[in-house]
Amino acid sequence: MNEGPLASVRNLSIAFRGRGGWLTAVDGIDLAIGRGKVVGLVGESGSGKSVTMLALARLTTGPTARITADALEFDGRDVLAMGRRALRRLRGGDIGFVFQNPHHSLNPLLTVGRQLSEAMVAHMGLSQRAARGRAAELLARVGIPSPARRLDDYPHQFSGGMLQRAMIAMAIACEPRLILADEPTTALDVTIQAQILELLASIVAETGASILLVTHDLGVAARMCDDVHVMYAGEIVEQAPVDTLFYRARMPYTWGLLDSIIPFDAATPDMLPFIPGRPPALAEIPAHCRFHPRCGHAREICTAGAPALGPRAGAGHLARCYGTEPDGWLERSR
Repeated sequence: MNEGPLASVRNLSIAFRGRGGWLTAVDGIDLAIGRGKVVGLVGESGSGKSVTMLALARLTTGPTARITADALEFDGRDVLAMGRRALRRLRGGDIGFVFQNPHHSLNPLLTVGRQLSEAMVAHMGLSQRAARGRAAELLARVGIPSPARRLDDYPHQFSGGMLQRAMIAMAIACEPRLILADEPTTALDVTIQAQILELLASIVAETGASILLVTHDLGVAARMCDDVHVMYAGEIVEQAPVDTLFYRARMPYTWGLLDSIIPFDAATPDMLPFIPGRPPALAEIPAHCRFHPRCGHAREICTAGAPALGPRAGAGHLARCYGTEPDGWLERSR
């Protein structure tokens, strides 16, 4: 049995062709997802989280996109070297997907039962009848009432929360070992969000599957993740076990994200905290520290070159900041 990480990438870069040539959206990322672990990718919109997630299944390819990596592996297999047939077995078989907007991810012209059954027929070799029976069991498992009857409904007949549950049922239909979940609680009310997160946690506990969770919600990351990677402008700027990240963060960008959380028991301030400025466009990414233009702690050295993602105190804790290196000028505790 392979004891290494279930999925991993080394030096992953993703570029898209624009009017001025190729623009790098993800630059030199290392990421490992342990077996039975939930790993979070957090950061502002446009930081490269979703395309990094999709790259694990080689879904960010085509004439206007390209992936390069020193290694891109799933369970010890080279995903970059896989042919079309092997990739089809990987996607939907070993890897399940929960996409950001179920309204856009499901085919409005096909019933929910038909869309649930297709993957099981293709990947598990089930008959249509057996796949339909299992589809009803899956809908029941994710908490949809009258599951056998709802198989014949179309996506527009499901509420937003029910659609997300149906998406999760599809993701786990073929008993995948890895689930790629892109903002699975976006646009859901807080009660439904809690139910969806509870459902995902129970799936990990029951099946031993791993999850790569993309989210901008640090509360979701705190609740779900074992390890968290913070992305900014296409780079990992900090990574750590979840408790370390929330209590001993060592990157000013991470501090800004954490400070933007208003505690439930706190009085609402006159002005909500925020990180000033905006992330750089792909054509404007600086050669030095990418967060420097927005950082209130920057010094001259921050424009001298790009800081490395280096170790900080604590196992598995890395940060990309000159100021919090061992001889740096920044210190902070939460």
